[in-house]
Amino acid sequence: MSEQKQEKFNIKDWIVLSTTMIGIVLTILALIWQNIPSNGIVVSTFMLMISFILFVNSVSANSKAKFEVKFKESDMDKIKKFVRFAEYSFGLGFTFVIIAFTFLGYKYLIDFVGKNYLTLSLPIVFLLSAWILILIYNSINYSEKGFKILRSLKRNIWMLLELIALVIIILDFFEIFTIP
Repeated sequence: MSEQKQEKFNIKDWIVLSTTMIGIVLTILALIWQNIPSNGIVVSTFMLMISFILFVNSVSANSKAKFEVKFKESDMDKIKKFVRFAEYSFGLGFTFVIIAFTFLGYKYLIDFVGKNYLTLSLPIVFLLSAWILILIYNSINYSEKGFKILRSLKRNIWMLLELIALVIIILDFFEIFTIP
């Protein structure tokens, strides 16, 4: 019985994925500090450090859910809350990684090829690709639920944060605002 509950929540896979993201974030941090871009290192480091905490929280919350699943008398609502908490932590952490990648890619391109419209196209194409994938995921996930695809609050918030990052990049490109 408890194995069925555990498989239903797919907790083990999320623990592995979150742990992998922790390693990826730490690797990215080590690499960017080896070759610091002219700007953007402060914001990118901040985003990656926060994402690290969120991924650790995701592992912790999923581990707690996995522990609770082992007991036959465990409260399913409590388990669902831990899994949902872990999902929100993971998603927000992943959003911060995407934003950090966007800033870093943009700033590294400026350092290597200069400020031109091709440089500006990288963050636009990168984020559009991520948004298209989110919309495809939502359309598959909510295929029987009509317009629920547009009402996924968490994904809309994540996309809004990424859109704000793109606006900041555009302001930086036109020298209205500088990314620290």
